[in-house]
Amino acid sequence: MASSVTAAAVANAANSAASPTGGAFKQLSFYLAKNEVALYPKWNVYDTLFGSIKWQPNMGSTLTGTTPTPSPVLRTTFMPEILSAFPKKDQYTVGERTEDAMLGMHRFESNRFRFLSNFESFWRDHLSYAQADIVRQIQCANNTFIRTLMYYNTPDLYISGKGLSSQLSGADANHKKRVIEQGQIRLIENGSDDIATTITVNGSAHGTAAFTISKSGGKAFRNDIATGGTSAVISGVLTLKEIFKAMLHLQEDIQAPTFDRQYNAPKTSEMVKGKYVLVCSTEAWASLLWDDSLRTATSSGATLVKDDASEGALSTVRTTTLAPANMNLLQDGFAGDLFGKITAKFDPYPLRFTADGSFVAPQAVDATTGKVTPNPNYTQISAASTTIASHEIAFLVGADAFKTINVGPPPKEFAGKNMNAKKFYSMKWNGEVNLTDQFLVPTGVGEGTNGLDAYGTGAGSELNVYGDYLKFISQAVIGGIAGDTRYCLPISFLRRRTS
Repeated sequence: MASSVTAAAVANAANSAASPTGGAFKQLSFYLAKNEVALYPKWNVYDTLFGSIKWQPNMGSTLTGTTPTPSPVLRTTFMPEILSAFPKKDQYTVGERTEDAMLGMHRFESNRFRFLSNFESFWRDHLSYAQADIVRQIQCANNTFIRTLMYYNTPDLYISGKGLSSQLSGADANHKKRVIEQGQIRLIENGSDDIATTITVNGSAHGTAAFTISKSGGKAFRNDIATGGTSAVISGVLTLKEIFKAMLHLQEDIQAPTFDRQYNAPKTSEMVKGKYVLVCSTEAWASLLWDDSLRTATSSGATLVKDDASEGALSTVRTTTLAPANMNLLQDGFAGDLFGKITAKFDPYPLRFTADGSFVAPQAVDATTGKVTPNPNYTQISAASTTIASHEIAFLVGADAFKTINVGPPPKEFAGKNMNAKKFYSMKWNGEVNLTDQFLVPTGVGEGTNGLDAYGTGAGSELNVYGDYLKFISQAVIGGIAGDTRYCLPISFLRRRTS
């Protein structure tokens, strides 16, 4: 039976619908915070890789990061002077790059719910589920923000089966992945990036007017690498060999550093140390288990089949063509060990797009039942369809590609045994979820005749002075700066399922 209140998610709700911040029910705060700490790791994908900047109150509106640049290695041979001669010397200068970015702020709210005098029922039926839902949405929003930077702010993209976008020519010579600066990324609303505005470089318009947002990583570019371009740029399926080739680009051409630690986790997983991280879907990872590069059929070394009807016939021998990959490891949110160089992390809602380059939302609400279900256009595969998202983007990343402000409670503090009430109430963290009764509630009293309903369509409104209703609210400062964006390589590929 359909629910009486349909699930919904309203992006960028009007400010007039926003509620004042505040927090009552202090006796619940510690328990809610402990629950929040437990929930965040479940949805934390990108924050553990790049969330290195600790949020502090009143930290200002601009995020500035300085990245040291090592002196270059220029020698190909070396021979010092003999001891009896005056020695020569090399002199090195360590450089630095400064990146600035404007910080953003966003508010999150649950719908209001009726307070029940029976607390056990109140916690089970309202508080626990509503808190879990808003924590999930906050962390998904932060994940999506970091992933947005990782896609648009990077200078290149690897097209599976073809190579780097910068080295290929599509149907339109202007269709190449380029850096889109944060000021222009803010022009993109929820994936609608078919924008004809010329990209900027250091805040000034690019000299080539044809280098638009749409052609530099937006919808026109994705259409080109899906089905609209030449055979030289159309994405193939993701294979271990293609992942290995992308890794070689990071390791040899870019010399991207591997990870040596995690952020916003009680401890750093051994799985990530000394490795690059592949962020992909569970579907893409599952398809690799049957990859031909692990066990490939070959006619060389064929043997005779005996003791069956085809005795004497030649059979094929399957031989390993890549170094063994241990794909069964699963620890601390990481999976597998590819070639001793890569471990994987799963994005529950990866970027997927259709043949015409349009992004597709991962979930939908069934109009008949009111249930939240996976969007069939997101889960199905039909390569030529302009409505079904058959193409996906994974990310192969090295350390220090980005630095972002962490969102959520400090897990180390709650993991310890020294937490007490005084210490707890002195703590503040970015995106803290509070329970409040400070908001207006609709009422039938007024010019209209509608009574109070779930959507607040009553004609009048009054303060929630009786505390009949509660809601969760949160406000998060979200921002990030580039370390070296070359260390992040998006990978476009055609989805597949094991048949």
